[in-house]
Amino acid sequence: MKEWYFSNNGEISGPLGLTASNRFIAKHPDAYAWHPSYAQWIPVCQVEEFDIKFTPPPPPIAIPAQLIERFIAKEQELNSALGRIESRLNAITVSLADFDRDTNKTKTVTQKLNQEVKTTIQSINEHYEALQRTLAGVNIK
Repeated sequence: MKEWYFSNNGEISGPLGLTASNRFIAKHPDAYAWHPSYAQWIPVCQVEEFDIKFTPPPPPIAIPAQLIERFIAKEQELNSALGRIESRLNAITVSLADFDRDTNKTKTVTQKLNQEVKTTIQSINEHYEALQRTLAGVNIK
């Protein structure tokens, strides 16, 4: 008589004869079986010697129309919200581009003004030094 060993969620059972094996399998259809003639554990559904009777699962129930309508309404609401978000992001992107352009213009104007101020201050300093030299040469009596 063949004796079988079973692994179910990490627990080993056996050795069991064919009748006891079939009872075990009825309770644990997802178990693995092993016999000394096997090189490895195999799912019990692949062992032809076992009387495996599978009860097909019941067919899925139909999704209620009200639930489908609620889902569609929610989906439309989310799509609308995403559209608003996308519009706002586009507006922000345009505003940022305008801000960058204005910032670059301001930077350019500021750099030009800084250079003009430096040139003007340099010119004033040169005139001041020239006036000081002129005044130093004049004797006031």
